[in-house]
Amino acid sequence: MMGQGRKDRELFWRGVLQRQTESGLTVASFCRQESISAPSFYAWRRKLKERDARALEIDPRVDEEANVGAQLLPVRIETGASPAPVRILLPQGASIEAPGSIDRRALVELLGAIREAQLC
Repeated sequence: MMGQGRKDRELFWRGVLQRQTESGLTVASFCRQESISAPSFYAWRRKLKERDARALEIDPRVDEEANVGAQLLPVRIETGASPAPVRILLPQGASIEAPGSIDRRALVELLGAIREAQLC
């Protein structure tokens, strides 16, 4: 079973990989901008890709987009005077609502807790 520290690192690096993809920057430029080691970036990208592939081998019914454990779905965070609540819809039809003022770290922790509880 994966320890909490390992889960936190995995969530952190999945977020980094997602931000780099969305940024449109090269890996080198993104890593310089974020003060992240490019070799660490490439190592984590390879590690997570291998981990995701193993997860698909274990349960071939799981596709990459639906597997929250393997990949977080893209989200857009908008800010405004009165932010709307964040609503997370789970496959079983349940939903979770958080205040629109939730910060990014708290949202990542919430998604991690959902995954850990295997609600998705």
